[in-house]
Amino acid sequence: MKTLQRKIMRGIYYAYALRLASLPGVFHGFVMLGIMIALTHFVSIGNVIENLSNIQLSHVGTFVYNAISTTELWTLILIGMFVFLSLSLRFSLEPKRGGYTFIRA
Repeated sequence: MKTLQRKIMRGIYYAYALRLASLPGVFHGFVMLGIMIALTHFVSIGNVIENLSNIQLSHVGTFVYNAISTTELWTLILIGMFVFLSLSLRFSLEPKRGGYTFIRA
């Protein structure tokens, strides 16, 4: 009896985990986490923070422009994907309101 109950509960936990993983917000979070991990392969976060702490406040715009214009293509693609996902996360978490209903008249 106990083994049957364990098997049933294991199946319920598995179905619940799959349901949670299929939510759009969770999927966005995992993809954003993967992008951040991949970004650390190309960019040294410690060096970026050190360089940011050594510039004056009036030169931040020039620093950002120079950093973006001299970086590698893969870094720009990963940053662009991260920004796109963080902006689209709001829309995927927003509940659907009403929507369109197509009714035959």
